[in-house]
Amino acid sequence: MITHDLNLVRRFADRVAVMEDGHVVESGAVQQVLNQPNHAYTRKLVDSRPQRHLAEVSADAPLVAQVQDVRVSYRTKPSGWRGWFSAGSLLAVESASFELRQGETLGVLGESGSGKSTLALALLGLLPFSGQLKLMGQSWQHQHSADLNLRRMVQVVFQDPFSSLSPRMTVEDVVGEGLRVHQARLPPQQRQIRVMQSLSEVGMTESEFPGLLQRYPHEFSGGQRQRIAVARALILQPRLLVLDEPTSALDVSIQKQLLQLLQRLQAQRGLSYVLITHDMQVIQAMAHQVLVMKQGQVVESGPALSVLEQPRHAYTQSLVQASTPDGPRL
Repeated sequence: MITHDLNLVRRFADRVAVMEDGHVVESGAVQQVLNQPNHAYTRKLVDSRPQRHLAEVSADAPLVAQVQDVRVSYRTKPSGWRGWFSAGSLLAVESASFELRQGETLGVLGESGSGKSTLALALLGLLPFSGQLKLMGQSWQHQHSADLNLRRMVQVVFQDPFSSLSPRMTVEDVVGEGLRVHQARLPPQQRQIRVMQSLSEVGMTESEFPGLLQRYPHEFSGGQRQRIAVARALILQPRLLVLDEPTSALDVSIQKQLLQLLQRLQAQRGLSYVLITHDMQVIQAMAHQVLVMKQGQVVESGPALSVLEQPRHAYTQSLVQASTPDGPRL
């Protein structure tokens, strides 16, 4: 089993081999290696559990998102000859409701197929929906000119930095793409300055990466690419970031660095996040509030630590139990 998830290793493996730079630096029985690591790299991995460093959100902070009874359905075709004459529908999200304030993170938790990403696409105005959905007091009109300003204020960071960045575009083009759409009259020199500022905010500088702007995404590691993706989202100075599994493709040490970056940016800018994930540790580190989704329905919601420490719904309880290192081995 090849993985960067130490909880999976603890629960499923009998022996483990730890690799760094092509070499096995430590191996042995799981409990021995992970509970008493000898090599510095193994200790670094074991100590990479995300840490919760979140500012409290005032009860009267401005509302960034107001979602009430949002439903999303997909048209489907019945199998066989019936599909020639009629169409069906699949309800992917049913009656989702929440509020999100400035500087607050909402974690959306659930297994694959639970409706998490569908809800994110509705928030981004990329899927039709019914119900009330207001962002910064505005609603999606599904017209390019009418939605342009709202699209600037709501940005997204996708799951896989290997596929979300065009391999044909340089770093300067990738990060500055939004400026060409939303600030087309900005002179090229000013655009380049803005690109460098945005990259610097996420820890990518010319001194560390010579020729940074003219490099291509394949020249960077997964964690560095995800920082470039965050810089691309930040350059338009958004109010809300939708983070769709932003750390699932990263190893645990890089994951921790990215979460620390997101925490710092939230504190500095007052950003609001909608964090889509199935990783309980990421929710514990990042979320003020949490929605738990199953088969398109919100089965539990509330303050993140309260929900995770004292889950009421059986499904939430099963997710919490499955995420603990000492949970039942299968």
